[in-house]
Amino acid sequence: MIPRDDLSQINLDELKAAINWQQQYKLIIQWGKLIQPKADIRLPTNLIKGCEIPVWLAHEQQGEQHYLGFDSDSSVMNGLAALLLVQVNGKTRTELAGLDLQHALRVLGLEKHLTPSRNNGLQAIIAQIEECYLQRSPAQHHRQ
Repeated sequence: MIPRDDLSQINLDELKAAINWQQQYKLIIQWGKLIQPKADIRLPTNLIKGCEIPVWLAHEQQGEQHYLGFDSDSSVMNGLAALLLVQVNGKTRTELAGLDLQHALRVLGLEKHLTPSRNNGLQAIIAQIEECYLQRSPAQHHRQ
């Protein structure tokens, strides 16, 4: 069983209401600390390709609900992953089918502040989440 992080402190509306990038960045770093180290998921099969730094994502299903565990050594990447996990963990495939993580991030406007490296890493994490949860085929996965 993947250890679950308590992401109940994450409020996307709070991030939207932040008056500038520095406030948003502070929240992302703060939320990154909610992701606890998970040595058990640091396996080659869970390593996400496309990230500059090593990041791991593990998936498990309990009944109809899906859960992801994430780990990295970067508090920023942990915070960005937490923003995604809070939207998907504990939901069913039906609930996740209509979820558009790309759109959710565009609404937050984070991509214009992140380095190209972090943006690429974030896109790789989203792609892996979609593969785990939505069971999209590669053709569907690359459609944007």
